[in-house]
Amino acid sequence: MSALKQQSLTPREQLLATGAASLTDQQLLAILLRTGTKKLPVMAVAAQVLQRYPQLAALAQASVTDLEQIVGIGQTKALELKAALELGDRIRQAVQLRFGTVTSSQQIGQFMVQRFAGSQQEHLIAIYLDTKNQIIKEKELFRGTLNAAIAHPREIFAYGLQVAAARFILVHNHPSGHTEPSAYDLKFTQRIQECGALIGIDCLDHLIIGHQQYVSLKELGQM
Repeated sequence: MSALKQQSLTPREQLLATGAASLTDQQLLAILLRTGTKKLPVMAVAAQVLQRYPQLAALAQASVTDLEQIVGIGQTKALELKAALELGDRIRQAVQLRFGTVTSSQQIGQFMVQRFAGSQQEHLIAIYLDTKNQIIKEKELFRGTLNAAIAHPREIFAYGLQVAAARFILVHNHPSGHTEPSAYDLKFTQRIQECGALIGIDCLDHLIIGHQQYVSLKELGQM
């Protein structure tokens, strides 16, 4: 399809003709919004949304009240946008690592940076491996605020024994976006290593995921 013909299509028509991946953020928003106002066409309303939230991660964090402050966005449209964004976030978080050999912490870190982009909750995940570093299972162990009361080693190792893991990699995100390990992160990691040495399931690394970056406690010399 020629560029000139594409320009004459509405966002819905272009989606049908060339697929969703070919649409801009503004066009996708226009489809979700459906209509504009008497003074503003829907593409103009979508442009205002992106002007207020140029980063999609920031848009995903906007409340219904925040969205209603934009001209052309009433409560109904705000609710529909919020629902669509939440559904997209749940789909993103449901994506699992492909089964295969883990060759480096970087491989996991880069994947998880995308997984947790924009997440407002803290998650703790264990990636269980066999003796050849093949992924056996990825398991979300906790969600919320990590502390000694809920992040207990027994759950981590109980599941490792259940799937006959030889070793594992821990991953958790910092919703603040900062990757500097806290005192609790370091203490928790040390405790996990000690338990792993006793049980015979080694913790190879602990990755902390922030905004578009991650750190490996092993590479920092903390393991």
